[in-house]
Amino acid sequence: MNTISLVTYHYSANVGAVMQTYALCRFLKENGFKIEVVDIRHLEPTLKTISVGSPLPVRLLKSIIYPRRIKKIMTQYYPAMTKHYKSMEDLRKNPPKSDCYIVGSDQVWNPDISADRALAYFLDFGSDEVRRISYASSFGLSKWKEGKYASTSIVKKCLDKFYNVSVRELEGADILRQTFNIEPTIVVDPTFLNDSYPEITGKVKQRKEIVCYKLEKTQDFWENMPIVSKKMNTPALLLNYNFPKKGYKYHFNPTVNQWVRRIAGASFVVTDSFHGVAFSIIYKREFAAVINHNGKESRIVSLLKILHLENRMFDSVKDLSLSNCWNNPINYAEVYKLLAVQKEISINYLLNALK
Repeated sequence: MNTISLVTYHYSANVGAVMQTYALCRFLKENGFKIEVVDIRHLEPTLKTISVGSPLPVRLLKSIIYPRRIKKIMTQYYPAMTKHYKSMEDLRKNPPKSDCYIVGSDQVWNPDISADRALAYFLDFGSDEVRRISYASSFGLSKWKEGKYASTSIVKKCLDKFYNVSVRELEGADILRQTFNIEPTIVVDPTFLNDSYPEITGKVKQRKEIVCYKLEKTQDFWENMPIVSKKMNTPALLLNYNFPKKGYKYHFNPTVNQWVRRIAGASFVVTDSFHGVAFSIIYKREFAAVINHNGKESRIVSLLKILHLENRMFDSVKDLSLSNCWNNPINYAEVYKLLAVQKEISINYLLNALK
């Protein structure tokens, strides 16, 4: 296997999606493979597709500024790209010519996200002779949710063509066993395949600050984060894409480079994001994972269970404020022993699947 076409969420306003794409491409390239990203996208943001309840500047940012930034990232950090496929029909008529198709990682098997492109992420295109592999694919859900464009029977037919199947979460493995009668390998997110990202971060400055990367900013967060900050005697910085809230230190609209660098240099991280947790671990930061019980928490919960970091999970920022966990540093020597085992399994899985 020399040439690979990767299907993933490469074109996204989400830093995690960008970094997992970059990380997998970097790993494969460093191991001698020629890789291209299949340029099929789930719906691109426009003023019409972004919530009308958002402030106009935020809508403009998401619909105009961020897509431009992503295109720059695609040019600077991604390998070769295929043509831009505008539909499943377009992809099936003229599929990429490679020895192998890989899908993953991120929530590529969540039909709520992929919508009418869902079957692209189950590799329902190209010759049956092309080897099909999944790497760290995620359903992003605790239970399989059949979508309008991805019925269980059709997805089963697609998955039966795969040479090897791997997922990122324990719950994803359960879905494959129970719904599709497939025994997968559990592997780490692609961001863990590389030890660090100096080409992304540049020089990292260590700062005494609590970096808060919260996707869901609830009343609990606004009320209790100041309490955490006061108890730790450390200022909190909001790392986000929306506009500042009075009284908070803010890094407005960070680039991917700035986002990773800020987490890498933080003294503590508070996040409900999978990749917020992942990069905290990669850079050995103290952190707290606030679990949003919305049916999408399996990614974080699974990772922290595997690394024996369950004591870093909190149901709310209020619970975090009562914990004083910052006085009990993470034993990263032990965490990295567990991570090394998972990383070895993952690398062996991927390289053996590509032989």
